[in-house]
Amino acid sequence: MTHAIAVQPAAWNEFDAWGCVWASDMRHAFQIGKLWGEQCMIWMCPQEGEPIKWCRCDENTNAIADLVFGV
Repeated sequence: MTHAIAVQPAAWNEFDAWGCVWASDMRHAFQIGKLWGEQCMIWMCPQEGEPIKWCRCDENTNAIADLVFGV
């Protein structure tokens, strides 16, 4: 099973396939989230079905991502 990963501002609430930034992996997604300069949502997008809100990019999850992914 393959999933695509997308990042967009959390304030948007709904997934926007045209406005989001697509990431190559979770490490890349956290890097993108930091660049937005506001709280972002990482979406997991399966090949079939609806995108799923996966996790937020905020100070807490960024600290964890730094430990896990070395972002």
